[in-house]
Amino acid sequence: MQNFPDTIVICCAAVELQRRFAMDVAIIRRYYPEHLITEFGGVQGISYSLRQIAMIKKLAEAMRRLCPNAWLLSSSNPLPRVCQAAHQMGIHTAGFCSNSMGGHHLIGRVLHGWDEDYPWPQAVARYEAVMAGINHFTFTLSLRERASGRELLAEFIARARQQNGFEPHTAELVQQTDCWPANGDAHMQDFLPPNAASHSLELTSHGTAAEREARLAELQAAADGRGPWEPLVAHRAWEKPIDFAVAVSGGRAATFHSLNLINAGQLPDLPAGVFVETPTVVDSQGAHPRRLRLPEPVVRLNRPQAEINDLIVQGALTSQMARLDEALELDPTVLDKAAGQQALRACIAAHPDVMPVFHESLT
Repeated sequence: MQNFPDTIVICCAAVELQRRFAMDVAIIRRYYPEHLITEFGGVQGISYSLRQIAMIKKLAEAMRRLCPNAWLLSSSNPLPRVCQAAHQMGIHTAGFCSNSMGGHHLIGRVLHGWDEDYPWPQAVARYEAVMAGINHFTFTLSLRERASGRELLAEFIARARQQNGFEPHTAELVQQTDCWPANGDAHMQDFLPPNAASHSLELTSHGTAAEREARLAELQAAADGRGPWEPLVAHRAWEKPIDFAVAVSGGRAATFHSLNLINAGQLPDLPAGVFVETPTVVDSQGAHPRRLRLPEPVVRLNRPQAEINDLIVQGALTSQMARLDEALELDPTVLDKAAGQQALRACIAAHPDVMPVFHESLT
């Protein structure tokens, strides 16, 4: 008998994303002015992760009480850390990110001169891009023409170089690996030593404060019966968690260009027990990620990030600052480790309402 989940839980939340990010930026500028500030990397990336893991921990605790067989479908960043924390608390978890999917825009532009927008219908229909690795730091291992099966990755890379289609960090990584990371420099700089192409973030993405307030007002109006619900679902989600929910509940199987799941052998070159991103098929029996081998240059880049993610999760779930210090030691964006530790402790102390377990441990 098939064992369908009784509940699907979708989480795309962040704890006061804009305001908390601005607090971290101000603190880091005081203690470590030259530090590269990014979404996932360095001091802010750890502080952000701790706040988000504290949030997901409460959700996971409620799920264990109310719906222990449910799947948690999360698009909350920093995605692999949030997902791993939920998984370690006993929750079936899948992580959704559309970032690498955007590479189809460059595929169509380089190979055909197309200037498509989401969902890049011609490029997606014509080509299969196989990408794998750590979320926001995945690498294209293969680019095949669906009709003929012809492998085109080397040709695509050569033509993109001729057209100056690669950003600086991307070009450097292509040179190192002979693979193509489609995530874009703005994301990949989170995982690389800073250089002239790196730039700190002063604001986060994902909307403005005014847009947030307007969205909350629409949600409240719909919940109270004072307004329509249809506008709330008018925007199509790139991540498509509903396709997953339908498939795992016994509906039509779904194929995902990339899905984040616990590494149970699908990427044997990376540590088991961390979240990794691979192509995946989902059906009523669960999620079935494709097993892939990563080239050694990609392993050398991805493995430290997997270890950093694991250290942050373990530090967050066990309240051990030592694990966070280890993560800082491994993080290539933190050049001054002593200043990084000082800035991180100040960031944690500034958010005691959402990271109380670390507040007392700093004394």
